[in-house]
Amino acid sequence: MNVLRMVARPLIALPFIVDGLSAVKDPDEHAEQFQKVSPYLERLGVPPVITSDAKMASRVLGAFTVAAGTSYALGKSPRVCATALAAAAVPIALVQNPVWTTKDPVQRNRYRRGLERYGAALGGLILASVDREGEPSKAWRLQNWREQQLALTRARNETWEAAKEAFDI
Repeated sequence: MNVLRMVARPLIALPFIVDGLSAVKDPDEHAEQFQKVSPYLERLGVPPVITSDAKMASRVLGAFTVAAGTSYALGKSPRVCATALAAAAVPIALVQNPVWTTKDPVQRNRYRRGLERYGAALGGLILASVDREGEPSKAWRLQNWREQQLALTRARNETWEAAKEAFDI
């Protein structure tokens, strides 16, 4: 792992780890945030969620983001962990920053900035999910191997044909 990745990965993962620990230790605040968004989800067809389920869901999602964030920060399966964090970032951002629920311009601006921050983190995670650390993809490696095998086969055939002509075989 190069120095850039060694510094960048923990910085990208840090907000998810901190927020996940908060959700695991004190799910009440996270469940309260979810309850603000719940009526809008019900209009979209999502069944109503009771508070105890919201607390459990926030604990589970918090543990998930702590595990994925920690693994990503340490460089363990970074592409998988970045993908998992990117998938978790969208619902977390929408629940924590429900811009559409408030008319207060100050609160609305705060929520908008929160969405922007999560959007930036999401962009970084999407890039990280496809980062192969300078190594070519497996598809490219397979194609390259096939091309090399084909070139070797052609070279052997040409050599064999030249030898047959030279020795009248």
